Amino acid sequence: MRHSFFPLLLILPIFLAPVVVLGADAKPKAGETSQAAGGDKFQQPATDQAQAEPNADTDNADAEKVDFDKPKRPKTGARPTSIAVTSVPGGLKTVTIHFRWSLFPNASIEVRLVPGEPKEGATVTPIYFSEHLKGTVREALYTCLDHTGEGGHTHSFTKDKIVYKMIGRRNSLGKQGVHVQVHPEESDQDANPAAAYLQLDTWAVGQETLSLDLARDEFAKSGVLFVWFFRGDQTVWEEQIRWPGYK
Repeated sequence: MRHSFFPLLLILPIFLAPVVVLGADAKPKAGETSQAAGGDKFQQPATDQAQAEPNADTDNADAEKVDFDKPKRPKTGARPTSIAVTSVPGGLKTVTIHFRWSLFPNASIEVRLVPGEPKEGATVTPIYFSEHLKGTVREALYTCLDHTGEGGHTHSFTKDKIVYKMIGRRNSLGKQGVHVQVHPEESDQDANPAAAYLQLDTWAVGQETLSLDLARDEFAKSGVLFVWFFRGDQTVWEEQIRWPGYK
């Protein structure tokens, strides 16, 4: 019995050896990510990442460059019900907007006119006037609202060769409204007229309707009117509408 058991011990490792070899995987497959017991993943070699995303940084930089001058888009998806040009007594034209503006605190509207037909691919940007609405400029806003006398009140300032003229006077709704006319410091026939409308309750027909006066001199030419609705410095929506001008 002792002699027959000894050859069996010599043969047994031969059957066990392949099991040990097949059960081990010494090198992970290419593209797999190892994970530690704590849950943190080990980073792939830099060469593998470079092959997987050869232009990741460049693409991100290009995307940021493209979006830099564009107004910030909203996440709410809010849009106006309608927007139209309306003629009022006296020959004045207004932009009438149906939108639940009263739900947005610290709101303002900006418009910019591109005379004629905008060139394909041309970028039209708003004023972003809320960036200036602080300190003495904010105090001037309330002063313009308080002076309801004949002729109203104005406040002008220049920054980066751009002239901002804040005008407070009675609008076509019979309210003391404030808007800001914006134009380059140097006369430029190709400049696009722009205006910002503040304190929207003074431009409101109701909680869902706004009526904005467009000045004859600034918006005399016909073209395309770009309209932005802001909450603070964030763009809630933007629209375009044909503007007939003043003939």
